[in-house]
Amino acid sequence: MYQALYRKYRPKTLDDIYGQDIIVKIIKNSILNNQINHAYLFAGPRGTGKTSIAKIFAKIINCENPVNCIPCGKCLSCTEKNNSDIIEIDAASNNGVDEIRELRNKVNLLPAYGKYKVYIIDEVHMLTQGAFNALLKTLEEPPAHVIFILATTDPHKVIETILSRCQRLDFKKISNEAIVQNLKQIAKKENIDIDEQALYEIANQADGGMRDSVGMLDQARAYTEGKITVNDIHDINGTLTEQDLNNLLENILNNKLDIILEKIDEYNDKGKNFIKLIEEFINFIRNIILYKEAPKYFEEKHPNIENYKNISKKIEINHLFEIIETLNKYSFEMKNSNNPKLLFELAFIKIISTKNTINVEKVQEITQNNEKLSQNQEKIEKKQEKQVEIVEKQKKDFLKSEQNTNKQTPVSFQKTKNNEKISKTINKIKQIRIDNTLAHFNKQTMKSIIPSLELLNDLLLDKEYSNAASIILDGTLKAASEENLIFVYKTKRLSEQFNENLIILEETIEKILNKKYNLIATDLDEWEILKNDFNNKLRPFIYKEEQFNLEDIFKEEEIKNNIETMFEDIIEYN
Repeated sequence: MYQALYRKYRPKTLDDIYGQDIIVKIIKNSILNNQINHAYLFAGPRGTGKTSIAKIFAKIINCENPVNCIPCGKCLSCTEKNNSDIIEIDAASNNGVDEIRELRNKVNLLPAYGKYKVYIIDEVHMLTQGAFNALLKTLEEPPAHVIFILATTDPHKVIETILSRCQRLDFKKISNEAIVQNLKQIAKKENIDIDEQALYEIANQADGGMRDSVGMLDQARAYTEGKITVNDIHDINGTLTEQDLNNLLENILNNKLDIILEKIDEYNDKGKNFIKLIEEFINFIRNIILYKEAPKYFEEKHPNIENYKNISKKIEINHLFEIIETLNKYSFEMKNSNNPKLLFELAFIKIISTKNTINVEKVQEITQNNEKLSQNQEKIEKKQEKQVEIVEKQKKDFLKSEQNTNKQTPVSFQKTKNNEKISKTINKIKQIRIDNTLAHFNKQTMKSIIPSLELLNDLLLDKEYSNAASIILDGTLKAASEENLIFVYKTKRLSEQFNENLIILEETIEKILNKKYNLIATDLDEWEILKNDFNNKLRPFIYKEEQFNLEDIFKEEEIKNNIETMFEDIIEYN
């Protein structure tokens, strides 16, 4: 019967372990100095050697004649295939109180062959609370002949009382170089013909897991009859080559959205994983940034730089950062979506539409500057004296019209000059709306609104709503009720900018959702505190009817800003 490569080449000694030098050294010194603990916790990502080291460790300490921490392979403990002194327990399927009580009743039995009875409990975080409690006393004071090795990929799920009784060893992801070195040895022994570039791609896809990389090599051997190339690895994993990613970026720069959408359909027909694709494209953009900003570092870490030379000259660094920011946002949303293809398409639509908007704004700005420079200096000086009189008259007329009319001024997106008075008022509004939202928090409402927010992309080219839509899209909807929505931003300044323009933002949301909502924003740090208070019920969130009118609050500030803008125009005119 065929034996999978990851089983066939499982490490037999501590010297066979790749990428965990610190842990191997700790284990060796513990054995050589006779300082063996009664309980260990092996924590780290999958496929990094936790169970392998546990088995090797158990074999060494029970061997009659180990040499430099290498089992002799001749004594009864080493040669016995079903060694009753090494007990492996899968906590995922034996996670109840009864199983742990049975274990506790057997720990007093003496070892049959060696010096110690070693219990290896894999995926220990899967134990129930009751099972943890049943294990606690035995783990604290086990018999002298018993050693526990607990292995887990999620140490934060293990209760503190268990953690405090174990010597914790954290396994790290294995480096690409170590993975490639091991794969080369396996390929040589198995007569597998494979490109070195393909080996590096396997290591990259394995993300620090040795078992995954060896399994991928086994799969590639079955897929390819001849020499294994990097394209074969991409076919197996549903990923793209660097040339494909390069072409994708070229199409963005050339505004070829039709070609991009056709390619996405082609990827879908081939069964490509869109979450992997967007992560690959993010990594590709990151590599271009490194090539532009840190070429020496990039060349040392990346053997193939030809794909980055030409494309890096065609794109500015700021545009790269904008692309990577958009992709990161959609990558997070795709992991929680039932339709990742749709979000993948929207990501590229937004990248191209934002790029076009920026280009249009730049052209308009250059045109306006040229027009100003071309004006006759003599005319400017003559108009200067008249302008002061005009502004004074406009100021009086403006104040008078605001007092005598109840009509709403056309809403525009502008930055409110945040004086102390308006800042305090906004903070009061913020407190009320946050409390009201969390008091009547409705998860279903939030889930129904989030997909509709993608309609904001359609407003990015709308002159009236483009700025407001862009601000909302930069944030993340974190809480909703039937009347209120809370958006969260990475920085305090971005959240303040949101709250300073609530009127136009609420009008924009109403336009796409066909319903009026009361909006408010906060920053990420403050949201973490609010979330903790809400989840742990540390304080009550009480609903209060709003007794204020946003238009009245911002009205005085808008008048003041408009007047100041007039004076600023005169200063610029000089």
